Amino acid sequence: MAARSAVAGLLAITLIIGGCDANLPSPVASRSPSGTIPPSTAPAVVIDLTQTAYLAEAGTDGGAAVIGDWQQANQFNPYYLGQGSEQAVASAAWATLVTVTHDRRYLPDLATAVPTVDNGGVESPGEGDDVITVNWKLRDGLKWSDGEALNCDDFKYTWEWVLDEDNFGVVTAGYEDIEDLQCKSDTEMIWHFGAMYEGYLTLLSAPLPRHHLEPIPMDQQTQGVGFRPDEIAKLPVSGPFRFETVTPDVELKMAKNPAYIGPRTGKPAHLDSLTFRWYPDQAALLAAYRAGAVNVATGFTDVDLPKVADLGDQIATRPSLTYEALRPNWSDETCSTARAVTDRGVGCPMADPAIRQALALAIDRNAIVTKALGRTVAVPATNVDPLAWFYVEQPVPASDAAEAIQILEEAGWTDADGDGIRQNEGLQARIEICTTERQTRLDTAALVTAALAEVGIRAVTTVVDPAGLFAPYDRSSSATPCALERGNFDLAIHSLTSSIDPRDYYFKYHSSQFEPDGQNDARVDNVGIDVALETVGGSVHLAVIRDAMIEFQEIYVEQIVEIPMYVSETVELRSPKIGNVVGGSPVGGSTWNVADWFVKG
Repeated sequence: MAARSAVAGLLAITLIIGGCDANLPSPVASRSPSGTIPPSTAPAVVIDLTQTAYLAEAGTDGGAAVIGDWQQANQFNPYYLGQGSEQAVASAAWATLVTVTHDRRYLPDLATAVPTVDNGGVESPGEGDDVITVNWKLRDGLKWSDGEALNCDDFKYTWEWVLDEDNFGVVTAGYEDIEDLQCKSDTEMIWHFGAMYEGYLTLLSAPLPRHHLEPIPMDQQTQGVGFRPDEIAKLPVSGPFRFETVTPDVELKMAKNPAYIGPRTGKPAHLDSLTFRWYPDQAALLAAYRAGAVNVATGFTDVDLPKVADLGDQIATRPSLTYEALRPNWSDETCSTARAVTDRGVGCPMADPAIRQALALAIDRNAIVTKALGRTVAVPATNVDPLAWFYVEQPVPASDAAEAIQILEEAGWTDADGDGIRQNEGLQARIEICTTERQTRLDTAALVTAALAEVGIRAVTTVVDPAGLFAPYDRSSSATPCALERGNFDLAIHSLTSSIDPRDYYFKYHSSQFEPDGQNDARVDNVGIDVALETVGGSVHLAVIRDAMIEFQEIYVEQIVEIPMYVSETVELRSPKIGNVVGGSPVGGSTWNVADWFVKG
């Protein structure tokens, strides 16, 4: 079995599914404030998180489906996942309290309802031992695939399992905020939080079977005992399909779990069997799909579209949570150490808001993206997914070189020497652009450089490999070229991942989260952003959270926190023989609704 990933909980896999080329964050040391802001009185506005557009087509029972990918799944414990192919397997094997749909909504699965303050499922006194209390009601008659009852005690075991002192490497944020997990009955579960925790809906989502795992010592479980390929056929699961056999580097076979009863259909999955088949590369996967050996092929992105263009309506594209952006470094102390700019003077040009504003106005995002990608795509204004329940539309600033020049002049950036490079109090407007050797990024850097030269800002591009750009803080230094976590850059071009959980934005943009204490490696420091994100972390009222996130998005655009260029698309190939394949869940991946898949006649 592969080494375990330091990723706990199904929501963390968003980073993998989104295709971001950044390293996975380590949120153990990065936590949002615990009730620093008293929760507000419940607002009159009611936000329904369950209003999905998903409607399954009625299907017939029987038959089989094959899913192909060029990355094989090595990990089958839902709390140790490390890549998208493993998440696809987990969605088929492990039922969760709530399912996140393709349109970013929440549907009950093992639970009977999605608890919120508005429906009475969440109580928020904000004081004493119970800062918040979350009441879950499980569906009656739940069973594991071996026929044993699945009840509240299995969730309690999972909570204890995550917090076990011998369970090294698993993220405990959120779990450790639960002071007590109470089972009033087999189907009534109460979480008593001693600290505010907004992300409770996707916490402790998949139960683990106490009756099967508890006899296995934790130090053995951390080595994979109980979840190894030769053992998983005996592993009780809660989802629509159970494990049968694993042939490493080839395939995983699963069979219908008759003990799983779908909450929407009242019956088990349609398909009798599900096979995950793995291929050495994308070319082999595509050949297998064309030959009919695979019904659903995953692991492609928009850069692969020319390879599959002839497949017509079998191509399914969806915006991912990954977006390409220009990231200015806000720090006035820690910035580029490149030799090409070290003689520019004392300070960091990009720390000046005027330089960031000029950058946003000087470039024509639409023209740059069209030229770099070779096609026209929509340019986003913010980093929040348009399907997220807290998204608000923002205007994309138009390019205006004349206004950029005016802003620079008014801020004291003048071309006193007549050499085409502006300066301010001895600091020249010369910056380093850091990126990786992807052609679209090199083309983007060249176009940005040309646009900046027109307004008096000189840019030089440094190309490093992803391992250097995303080098961990403890494995890099102030001399590591373009190391983002060290702040060794002025402007970076790379992809980032959005989130459907508002809490995650705290770790990336709050001023307390500078590396190495958090993920804010661009050193964003804005009082308005801090207040908005603290409000998110200090409330479980959905309307309060939404309003705070609207404020965050407005400041994000106004203060040029980043400049999103385009959103990457995920690409799947889907045989017309399989129905109800919609994909697109940021948590469940392509198989979030696999219980509804069926073979068409």
